[in-house]
Amino acid sequence: MGDVTRRRGGARAVCAVVALLTLAAAPGASAARPPQPRPYALSDEAAEVRGTAEETDAPALRPGLAADRIRPGEEKFYAVTLDAASSAHLAVTAVPEPGSRPAPTDGVQAELRTVSGLLCDMDQASAAGQAAYPLTVATSRIVGPGTTRQCRAEGRYLLHVTRREGGARSDAWPVEVSYLKEPPVRGRVPAPRPGAEEQTDQNNARPSPPTGRPRTVHGGTGFDDAEAVRDGVWRDRFVPGETRYYRVPVDWGQRLYADAEVPGAARKDGSPPPLVAAGLRLNVHNPARAPLDREQFRAWTGNGSRADRYSNPVRYENRSMDAASRTHLAGWYYVAVTVTAPMAEPFPGGVPVTLRIDVRGRARKGPAYAGDARAAGIGVAEDDRKAAGTGRTAGQVRADARLRTLGWTGIGVGSALLLGLAGWFLAARRRSAAAPGGRAPR
Repeated sequence: MGDVTRRRGGARAVCAVVALLTLAAAPGASAARPPQPRPYALSDEAAEVRGTAEETDAPALRPGLAADRIRPGEEKFYAVTLDAASSAHLAVTAVPEPGSRPAPTDGVQAELRTVSGLLCDMDQASAAGQAAYPLTVATSRIVGPGTTRQCRAEGRYLLHVTRREGGARSDAWPVEVSYLKEPPVRGRVPAPRPGAEEQTDQNNARPSPPTGRPRTVHGGTGFDDAEAVRDGVWRDRFVPGETRYYRVPVDWGQRLYADAEVPGAARKDGSPPPLVAAGLRLNVHNPARAPLDREQFRAWTGNGSRADRYSNPVRYENRSMDAASRTHLAGWYYVAVTVTAPMAEPFPGGVPVTLRIDVRGRARKGPAYAGDARAAGIGVAEDDRKAAGTGRTAGQVRADARLRTLGWTGIGVGSALLLGLAGWFLAARRRSAAAPGGRAPR
């Protein structure tokens, strides 16, 4: 996947460290290069796909993750087969090269359509602030009130992804497609609560940010390797030009407050620090990776910079409301923080970022799904709450689950072998006793 990092184990990292140490020890080695921003990490679980320019040849997407690349001006089609009962959530993350300066006209758009061409949902994002950061757009097919009959029907649908023209550069962007299939619910779908539409951070006073001694965290470079955090204060250090991800379990009825802050800095010669017009950005994504809003960059001055977000309470019925529609799933929410490349001037040794997390409200009982919602990534289990604050990523959790499965499989195979050997031994004893001159077992 070109210059996009894929995590294939620790061997590659060890080799890189050895190479750097060797270079540093070599006679006449030049001064070390400044650290480079880490690129977005595509999941090693993502299936390789090649979207097509023609609808009829579109490759089929299955629930989970897929990876592709897209050039400026290119259009790609992918096919999804939907039943008439489940909802489907598709998110596309396009990844400009870290440290590059995409034009404001560069961006990505996703549309979910029927094969007859009827638009069911669409989303788009542009490279605001002339800064390189992952652009995530999300579409959904919701089975419920407000969805047209054609978009609720069983059959084949098309995910249409477009990369808009962005100027002279013609580099292809890696893309990661997430497909979350949400089971239907049993019984009646709850109606929206009066006033719920107004429970946004624009209409509500922010809570007081958490205080206390910050704990160290190392944010991931994508959704799949996002570090798990919980309530409290966290400290990370960014290479300018990086976007880092953190994940927080948010249950039904709860709301997430996230705050990111970069401190001020003064020059040693007493001159005023440079103004960075687009220095810091924070955004929050739901368990289907859909961004809750299109957050803008915040300027950095000598006094620092700060960005925060206060989500609506997570409720199933939010899906039918415009302002709160993307807080309709409980599970892992993702906090994405971007520090732009120009921040290297006031912070040549790396940018310190303080992250404050507060999950507010009592967890409530969720809807009765007619299927395994947990397997789809919906809901919060006790294991998720324990994982928060340990730094474990989704990839590590999957790896641990595979090891547990292999362990139990090994125990089962071993037990079967022992039982088989015991049965063979008893049968042999019986045959020996039954033979002429055989001695009866004691």
